[in-house]
Formats: sequence, C-alpha cells, structure tokens
Amino acid sequence: MNTCLFRSALLAALIAMPPALRAATVTVSPDQAGPAVPRAVLGGFNYGNWMPVAEQREALAAVPAGALRFPAGNAGDDADLDAASLGAFAAVLPLVPGRPGLMVQTRVYQGRDGRPAANGPEDAASAVRLAREHGLDVTYWEIGNEPDLYGPVRGDASWTAERYCAVARAQAAAVRREQPSALIAGPAVSGAVPSAQHFLEAFVERCGDVIDVLTWHLYPTEGNGTDEAALATVADVDASVARYRALWTDPKRNPLGHTRPVRLGVTEYGLSWRTDRPRFLSDQVGAMWAMESALRLARGGVEVAHYFAYTTTGFHGLLDVGGAPRPTYYAFRLLGGLSGRFVGAASDDPSLWAHAVRDGDDVSVVLLNTRTRAAAVKLDAGALKVRDARWFDARIADAERPLGILPARRQLTLPPRSVTLVRLRR
Repeated sequence: MNTCLFRSALLAALIAMPPALRAATVTVSPDQAGPAVPRAVLGGFNYGNWMPVAEQREALAAVPAGALRFPAGNAGDDADLDAASLGAFAAVLPLVPGRPGLMVQTRVYQGRDGRPAANGPEDAASAVRLAREHGLDVTYWEIGNEPDLYGPVRGDASWTAERYCAVARAQAAAVRREQPSALIAGPAVSGAVPSAQHFLEAFVERCGDVIDVLTWHLYPTEGNGTDEAALATVADVDASVARYRALWTDPKRNPLGHTRPVRLGVTEYGLSWRTDRPRFLSDQVGAMWAMESALRLARGGVEVAHYFAYTTTGFHGLLDVGGAPRPTYYAFRLLGGLSGRFVGAASDDPSLWAHAVRDGDDVSVVLLNTRTRAAAVKLDAGALKVRDARWFDARIADAERPLGILPARRQLTLPPRSVTLVRLRR
C-alpha cells in the first residue's frame, strides 16, 4: 500500500472508530504555575447547628473543612445570632476536622412570626462580642442572606437594594467598631436569574464603599432538566466571576468603590437549590458539577466558597441522615487531598474536564468524564511518571465502596460519568 492510500485508510478507520475508543489528550504542564490551592474554596461548606457532626465525626474526618459559613443559608433569616446559637456553634467546632476559617452571617430579615428580630446594628455588634467571648475567630462577617428574595419569596416588597444597602452600611460600621480587622461580605444574593444579578448590581452602585468581599450564590437548576444541560451550567461559574470582577472595577457602575480592592466569594453553591429533591444533589451529576465548580472557583481567584451543605440537610450534604456517603462526599474527599499550586492542564475533549496541581515533585491530575460512556484518555505529561490512578462513580458511592483503581499508565480508560485522580511524580 502506498503512503497516500495508507493515510486514507487510517483516516477512515479513525472516523469509523466508536467515539468511546477515540483517545482524548490531556496535556499537563507542571512548570506552568498558577494560583495556590485555596483550602477555603476546595473545602468550604455551609454549616448549621442542626448538622450531626458529632455522630458523623469519623466519616467527616476524611473531608476536613477549610472554611465554614454559619448559620448556613436562610436559617439566619429567621433566628437571632444570640448566645445560645453562637455557643452551640463554638461547642461543636472542635469536632469539625480541618481548623476551618469562619464566616458568620448577621441577621437582616425580620422573620415571619411577628416577633421582634435582633437585626439592627447594635445586634450585629452584639454578635461580634458574643463570638469573641465564645472563642470564635471570625474572619468574615456577611451581612444577611439572599436579600433579593425578601420581596418575591418572603412577601416584603420594601426590601429593595437601596434598603438593604442602608442596613448593610449600618451593620458593617457596627461590626468594624467591635472588630476593626473584620472583613465585611455581601450582598449574598440568591441564584435567581436574572433578578439576583440586577439586585447585586444595584447594591454595588450604592454600597461599593462598604464591603470587602463581594458575594453571591450559584444554583443553576431546580433539580430538573437533562443531565447534559445541568452539567453545561458549570460555565455559569466562570461567567459570574468575570461578570462581577468587571462590575467592581467599572467607575460608572461602582462609583463609590471601584478604586478599592475587593475579594470575591460564592457563599452558597450547588447544582440545585431544591433541598427536597435528590436529583442533582445526591447523585453523581450533582457531585461532578460541584467538584468542577470548586476547582473553577479556585483557579478563578475566588477567596472563599461554601458548598451547601456540609452534611445532612435534606438532600443537600455530603452524608445523608443515616451517615451514608453521597457522591459529593467522594468528590470533596478527593479535593481535600490537593495541595500546592495549580499548573497547566488542557483537555482537547470538551466533555473531559481536567485540572492539575503540583506540590514539589508530585503532580495530581483530576479528570472528570462527563459522558455516559467510557472515555479513552492519553496523558501528555513530559517526564512525569504515573504513580497511581483512583476513581469513583455512582455505583461506588451508592455501594459505599473504596475508590476504584485503574492501571498506573499514561493511557487510561475512564469509566462513564466518573471522577479520576491520577498522581504523577518527576
């Protein structure tokens, strides 16, 4: 066979080859150093006093928390930050592995029961004093939670961005008087699209001089739609970071604060906000989305991120009410083992997500095969040698089995809808 005929035959064979057998290439560039791996992002969670950390301590030891946000979600909208709640948090905190950094939400919403709410500036200051008395080392004080929903969801249309800004300004001043080192976060808008974005933009226009950490939430689905469409929403993570970073530096849209440095934080995220639906929360798709989101936020320079939730909150949480691990438990357990700095990792297949982290001579590569069929992949990693490759999918998580093991070589076959951690060494 002459050369031309051979090439034509080879090309025809490649075209005819089943997609699952075509090898994607992941190129790892260990000397292309990126940002340091932030524990406050890859191991950040929302925590509430209802979570049975003491009972689940052994399982949670494998998922050390890098950061906690208390009292978690809208629990802070309906309860005061008093001595009882902060004392309970302080009592259980030593049981949480990882020595996490702390963010505490002040109370802003007045609740629905008609009782007076401790949501004034003096109450925010009191919460700071109480936290200090209980030995809580709080770095971030976030002013309220999802104020954009006080009107459309909780029925009080008086809660505009202008009103919230006035409350945030007053509470922030009170917090800083008690704790000058405090970093003020907000507005912690919901994942509602596009209303939350509009609320955040209106807040920044009026209060860009108040906050140190600009925060928002990401919940792109209601636990419905196709798996493929849900996974595709991970692009919203990158888009939101770019959008709000650009907003902050725009003198027209942030007249009071555009010259001030700001940190970014996603203080709640999950593929679905529907606590009562297991889909996209307790399944493999939700775990893969959460893992990829955490990695993208970390690489994108976000300072804090808190997955919702640490444990046992309806269908949210790494463990269910009986302590059984969900796929998110496996995902964040792998993330918790990463340290060092991000390095270059590029996949030539958009359905195969890839990230790499270098720590000295060791490089860890995270591969997420989002397809429902096996994927062949070739690692192009220069002189690095594969030490081992471990993986999980829904079946492993559902059966509570240890991580699976793949052959330690450059060419791998990744199981369908799986996450694989490949460790290499110079």
